[in-house]
Amino acid sequence: MSGTTGYADPDRLSRPDTRGGNPCTLVRLELLKVRGSSFWWMVLGMILLVSAWAGMAFMKRASSPVPALRSVVLADSEVYQIVSLLAPILAALLTSRIAVLETSERMNLKWLSLGQSDGARFAGKLVVSGVAVGMCFLVPLLWVPLAAKSIGFTVNGSFTALLWVPALIGFLSAWATSAVQLMFSMVIDKQAIGLGIGVIAGIVASGLSAMDKPALGWLFPAGLSSADSPFIRSVDADGNAKMLLVAHPWLLVVAALVAFLVWTLVSAVVIKMKESRR
Repeated sequence: MSGTTGYADPDRLSRPDTRGGNPCTLVRLELLKVRGSSFWWMVLGMILLVSAWAGMAFMKRASSPVPALRSVVLADSEVYQIVSLLAPILAALLTSRIAVLETSERMNLKWLSLGQSDGARFAGKLVVSGVAVGMCFLVPLLWVPLAAKSIGFTVNGSFTALLWVPALIGFLSAWATSAVQLMFSMVIDKQAIGLGIGVIAGIVASGLSAMDKPALGWLFPAGLSSADSPFIRSVDADGNAKMLLVAHPWLLVVAALVAFLVWTLVSAVVIKMKESRR
């Protein structure tokens, strides 16, 4: 037996046929590309970062002696507000990372993309990066209302809607933002440009509610969570301000889904246009 080590030629290895664009195969290939990289550590760190911020805000609210502040709606809306600021920034970081993996430090897996069109690669990358970014907000938007209810926070209206509607809108908003940021990462060679766009989008989107212009959020994906917010402020008979869910919150989830599909389609068209010009 020879003492030298043999290395298999990638072209001789059995690999899935990606020419047909099978969604499961495309996602599997993207997962193979990020396996063993720092991508998952980035995702874990982001989830912990957002959850830690949500936890500190929740503990501050839980320690308040004012009964009106111990509300599940207020606790959940406090976490929801950070989606517009952090979603485009986190999306820019993750999509930039996943877009360059196959051509930088993971050069040995570059052959996995052979036979894939840019559109097919976009679809696979969007599933992986979009779900990753969405989970950063889905996790705290689920555990905060559950924890608040368990320690006696007041619940106004349907707790099921309060639990799932903000979480799903936040998740879809983050996914829509990831679609556009991934498009920037794939069509612009300098990744710093996409990162800069993400930071600017986050700052602008987070200021829409303060400017009382949330409807402008429909014009760009980072502002979707502001434009489609399920929370409204009202004043009771005693003149105290309080936070409530809108009358038909599930319709906003449908609107978020439609917006996600539109922005995904727009991003895919841009990528196809770039591919056709080559």
